[in-house]
Amino acid sequence: MTLAPLVLLGALSVYHVSDGHNAGLLACGGRLLPSSHHLAIRQWRGRCGAPAVVCSAATARCVRTVVLDSGPFGATRDGEWEMQIQLREGWRRRAVVDMTRAVWTELGRPAALSPVVVWVQP
Repeated sequence: MTLAPLVLLGALSVYHVSDGHNAGLLACGGRLLPSSHHLAIRQWRGRCGAPAVVCSAATARCVRTVVLDSGPFGATRDGEWEMQIQLREGWRRRAVVDMTRAVWTELGRPAALSPVVVWVQP
């Protein structure tokens, strides 16, 4: 049986070692480094290192990478923003994917929360 890829449409966010919102540990093991090139996807339940492609509508560029982490954790409600591991009632995630600075740079540095499409192979 062939599994279908996960396809996400929504906003992007960028995370990095010194952003103050992560402990530097990846869900798939290892550490977040300044040179890291991967995505963090909350609802991903597939294998660590799964191949992914992310495309920015703002820059019309696409990047191949892998999924190594869970996120994003940013939540919004009525103009408020905060980090939430478990989403509280009335809040929603502000982005569908967190990407490292290396992926963001390769995408042409699109604005935070600009639209992306993400395909993840099972």
